[in-house]
Amino acid sequence: EGSWSPDGSLIAFASNRSAYERELNADEKKAFELDPAWANEIYVMKADGSDVKRLTTSPGYDGGPFFSADGQRICWRRFSENGATAEIMTMKIDGSDQQQLTHLEAMSWAPYYHPSGQYLIFTTNKHGFANFELYLVAAAGKREPVRVTEREGFDGLPMFHPDGKHTPWPSN
Repeated sequence: EGSWSPDGSLIAFASNRSAYERELNADEKKAFELDPAWANEIYVMKADGSDVKRLTTSPGYDGGPFFSADGQRICWRRFSENGATAEIMTMKIDGSDQQQLTHLEAMSWAPYYHPSGQYLIFTTNKHGFANFELYLVAAAGKREPVRVTEREGFDGLPMFHPDGKHTPWPSN
């Protein structure tokens, strides 16, 4: 999982490489053997593959990073350590100022910034295990997310057209 910065100079990506760089304790080994993505963290590197920097260090899966339109922030999903839920997160591209934008205690994922940088769109199954809906949340994290779609089944993987006026997403 990875994405290019708007200017093409950086790539943000998820990797479980940290699990191979140190000795895991017994609980970590068990979690990693059950699901290697458990060790995924967010990294950033130059577009040529050099200067790799780890940005997150939380136990459990961090993945699906996307840059804001101005290239100053990254959004991603952070799974709970047991993998049962995921919340939407943002941070500066140096890994500082990590903020949790959602507290839905559901599977919230596929965040994507609006070109204005003022809010993000994402997918969540807050309304049932097999019912994924789209929501908007303020990038500052000061408000509750607002529901966008209302159809049974899957509405997910949203993004914005660069003009910010259109939102494509797959739906069943």
